[in-house]
Amino acid sequence: MKFERPIERSVVAWADQTGYPNDQVSGSPEHGGAHEHFLSLAVEMESDFEPWGKRTRDEEPSADCSCGCRHYAILAGPLGADWGVCMNQRSPRAGLLTFEHQGCPQFEDGPRHLETGIGIA
Repeated sequence: MKFERPIERSVVAWADQTGYPNDQVSGSPEHGGAHEHFLSLAVEMESDFEPWGKRTRDEEPSADCSCGCRHYAILAGPLGADWGVCMNQRSPRAGLLTFEHQGCPQFEDGPRHLETGIGIA
């Protein structure tokens, strides 16, 4: 099941863009187009949260990758607000481009999250 988010804002298709992802302004039509392009590239797994996978948020653990997982490497630039790479070898998402809300059953709190109760992203 590929997640198709209804687009309610102006979006410049990835193929029509001339800049680089890190040159985009967050919230711009170009940024929206890059985000949609990433969604089309991201691998969806059964272990992801709905609507990308079959896990519901009622199951444990239920934290998003961006809620302070010590294995979630945030991408540089404006797309890093939503995207990263999982670096947990035990995770089914290991080494994959990951949308922050896809989630993973191998979530582990990072040091900052434990100290402050706040997510990193």
